[in-house]
Amino acid sequence: MKDPDYYQSLIPPVDRPDGREATPGLLKLRTATRALRNHLDDLPVDYNQDLTGDRFLAGMAFMYSRQRYGCAESLIGGAMGGTVLGAMARSLFVDGLRWRWIGEDPEARRSLLLGDLLEERNNICDALRKNNVPMQNLSRWLMPIPPVADLTGESLTWLDTSSLPGDEELLSDFLNSTNAHGGSAPASDPLHLLDTTGLRGAVMVLAFAGHGNYLGHQSCLSEDGQPGHDLRDIYEALFMQVAAAGVVTVLHGTASAVPELWPADVPQEPFMTKTMELAGDVAEAARPIHQLFTTKPRTHKGAAATVRPVATILNPRAIITFADVTPFLGDLDRTIAEAERFWTISRATPVGEEHFTNGTALHESLSYGGAYSNLDTCLSTYDKPGSGPISVFAARMLLEEAARLRWRFSVTDQKAFAARATQYFDEFRAHQRKTINKLRGHGVSAEAANRLFELPSFVQAPPPKPPTKNRQKIPHLTALLREFGQATQPRDPGWVVVAYSLLSQVTHATTLGCLHAVRYDDDEDIWHGNELSPELTALSLDIACIGAAYLIGHSALVLTELSDGAKKFRASLLDCASRVHHEARNIHGLG
Repeated sequence: MKDPDYYQSLIPPVDRPDGREATPGLLKLRTATRALRNHLDDLPVDYNQDLTGDRFLAGMAFMYSRQRYGCAESLIGGAMGGTVLGAMARSLFVDGLRWRWIGEDPEARRSLLLGDLLEERNNICDALRKNNVPMQNLSRWLMPIPPVADLTGESLTWLDTSSLPGDEELLSDFLNSTNAHGGSAPASDPLHLLDTTGLRGAVMVLAFAGHGNYLGHQSCLSEDGQPGHDLRDIYEALFMQVAAAGVVTVLHGTASAVPELWPADVPQEPFMTKTMELAGDVAEAARPIHQLFTTKPRTHKGAAATVRPVATILNPRAIITFADVTPFLGDLDRTIAEAERFWTISRATPVGEEHFTNGTALHESLSYGGAYSNLDTCLSTYDKPGSGPISVFAARMLLEEAARLRWRFSVTDQKAFAARATQYFDEFRAHQRKTINKLRGHGVSAEAANRLFELPSFVQAPPPKPPTKNRQKIPHLTALLREFGQATQPRDPGWVVVAYSLLSQVTHATTLGCLHAVRYDDDEDIWHGNELSPELTALSLDIACIGAAYLIGHSALVLTELSDGAKKFRASLLDCASRVHHEARNIHGLG
């Protein structure tokens, strides 16, 4: 029997850390999400190096999935990182789709994990080549752990292995499989915990929140919260329901893929039954809050997922040998010291409450608040046991938004500036309208769909208008990142594009990302589960400071009407961010 303190720990506080009071419905949801987290933590997971590569990767998958669920749950009501929680929910959902598909035919599909690993390594090598970026420690990025389970690829036995289907294919495959069950997943499928007919629209919500853009930041805009920080209850409910379904699906899929790794001292059937019950409690508590469900199942028309072919051109650097694998010999302390210094300087903002009036643009308020929220999230979690991946998600979102904002304000001609602003906001108006239409088209009520985008009463904003007819989309993110790199690091602009790709390994839960979510101590021959590789830690701190320096510095100028204090503040942020980069590049090897 568990200690009584365990059951007490399931009861979340009525007040959030920032003083916001939770409703009874939200307290029920948080009790359910915490109960599922504690139950999953009861399952022992250990490393087994004496396996084939695909089995080793499958054995790591649930551990990393469980970690992200725990990280997401820990952010609830934390007065920071609301959009990061959304990004993690999306990551877990896609991971669940992947493991659902593998678990259906593990003997044929498990080996595709190795094809994915080779593809991601090849993509990194190609990105370095295309962007003319040198990297002396490439072998550490491609193999951050000891050369176990033939994961280096030195044996050349899996060079012709295909890769797993893409995210959209996996989603279409899942929805297509529900047709035989009246538009819903069978009860034995953990993804039945989601309302499948409205899932297309829900995935769009996850996407814009997960990328930390203007529309995503609106998920952190409520009557009593600080803009850009904590989630509205609607989004918290949707994100945690999706996260719960995702992590449980990964558990089921990995149990099917590598049944020999299930701990012998834990009876599988009772544990799985309890897991489904607890995840069901999360779904039951979430639905009345977000109301994104339908009573009119629709038939989905989609093709079955197929594997991706082997890369036609393989970069020779993507294959490494045992001799290439090296231990980490650097020192993170100097990078950490400079990043912590950046945080201190960033708090000395010239922006005060008097600058936030009814005339303040909503976008600027959200950009300013969201940048501080994500910076705080990164610097509060990078060194906490088991919380490292949070910092990667936050850093990546800061870089994305900085690149978008820099593009919007990079023209000086008044006419071009106005046109670019229209183009920028049209992008999010279109996403909003498409999401509402998608939800309504699949049976979700108009009221529930529109509630997602309602603004608090204190926001003095004009009525929403439709996007411009024949609107022009903003440039692709890769182009925005390249421009941002040219503006911030003119001597080596391509490194920002490569950095984004490396951070994405973790946020997309690739096989390579899983290898970077565990740290190996060469001196003591110890595996530290759920801790980031040193290279990824340094890169996250570096990117977070660079992105935040631009976003916070820019907002300070706008909100204080180009005051001298804001100009000095921005200069100090940029200078300190360059100091972080100077130290971090010695660890991550980029730029």
